[in-house]
Amino acid sequence: MQSYRPPENFPLQGGAGDRTVVVSVQQDPKDYIVWSLASVSYGNPFCLGLLAFYFSIKSRDRKMVGDLEGAKSYGSTACCFNVWALTLIIVIAIITIVLIILAAKRII
Repeated sequence: MQSYRPPENFPLQGGAGDRTVVVSVQQDPKDYIVWSLASVSYGNPFCLGLLAFYFSIKSRDRKMVGDLEGAKSYGSTACCFNVWALTLIIVIAIITIVLIILAAKRII
């Protein structure tokens, strides 16, 4: 004997008074303050880490005031400066290691 299974989109209750409420919760924008502090502390090429720290602070200030769009914009700018600073730190470290190895072998 088969059990009856209603279609999936069929309302189980009366249907006339049933409503679905969707509540969207906005997530706070990231300010990347810790990453900016690390960029300032470890290298800070062309003051990009300092700029990232500045925009991180601006993002946090905007978040505290309630301007989430402004905080998101400043946070995005801080993230970009952090990425550039990290990229330059890695490139400079690789070049330095290669030069030290070449100098140790007296190829230069």
